[in-house]
Amino acid sequence: MKSSLPKHVRKGVGAYLFLLPHLFFFALFVAAPLIYGMIMSFHDWRLLGEPRFLGLENFVRVWKDSRFWDTVKNTVIFAVISVPTTVALGIMLALILNQKMYGKLWPLVAFVSPAFFGSIGILFSWDWILGSQPAALANYYLQKIGLINDPMSWFKSATLAWTWIIIITAWWIVGFSVLLYIGALQRIPPEQYEAAKIDGAGPWKRFVNVTLPWIRNVMFFDVARHVLLAFGLFDQVYILTAGGPAGSTRTMVYYLYLVGFERQQLGRAAAISWYIFMIVIIFGLIQLALLTQSVRSAEVE
Repeated sequence: MKSSLPKHVRKGVGAYLFLLPHLFFFALFVAAPLIYGMIMSFHDWRLLGEPRFLGLENFVRVWKDSRFWDTVKNTVIFAVISVPTTVALGIMLALILNQKMYGKLWPLVAFVSPAFFGSIGILFSWDWILGSQPAALANYYLQKIGLINDPMSWFKSATLAWTWIIIITAWWIVGFSVLLYIGALQRIPPEQYEAAKIDGAGPWKRFVNVTLPWIRNVMFFDVARHVLLAFGLFDQVYILTAGGPAGSTRTMVYYLYLVGFERQQLGRAAAISWYIFMIVIIFGLIQLALLTQSVRSAEVE
């Protein structure tokens, strides 16, 4: 039986039917929690008792909360240091592993594999290595070889704690960046490097004038990815430092957890989540503007 609907309408209905499963899960796991979180943010909402409408009071309290702005500062500083560090490390490792050399599969697996392990196994392993007790791995062997006399506390100061958080984070997540950059490097025509050599360009000039332009778009994607990961920093702080010493390693998401789950102030935690959302949106728009400018300049060239 021939359908009475026009052909373009039938095509449109078919497309929406294909989209329906995605739209269902998007509505269930993204749109509905967003709307629910917005409703919660206007209430004094606790696990026990009836919610009480407060209007914008939660947002005002968070705005005036100096501890929240300390966590914003901590998160931004972490992002400013860890993102360039991880991106530069990823490019450097990709350049090394892209060379023709014997046995490069082993270091490739060693650097890439941690990125595919979950946070619990990775971070509890580091917690065991860097524990302050004498039997912790680092303290035990450093005492054995005589480099230290007493067990060290590896997270005893804010500087030391952040240094270890950044080192562990970079080691953990750099593997995926390495894969991205190796893929980008292998798309560069060898003639580009040969022409640069004939023109007398050294290794640094070849990197700046040949390699960087070819991996630029991948690099912007990688930076955007690391910025989003940096603003969502939680697991490392929760497992390794618990926000210490003296709250110096608290991040925005960790503070949201403290307010929502330990103090049971779910309405205020929802307001904090909206502040985090707005901050991430601002950084995302900046990234998008830079990426668009980069792509346009590449098209002009």
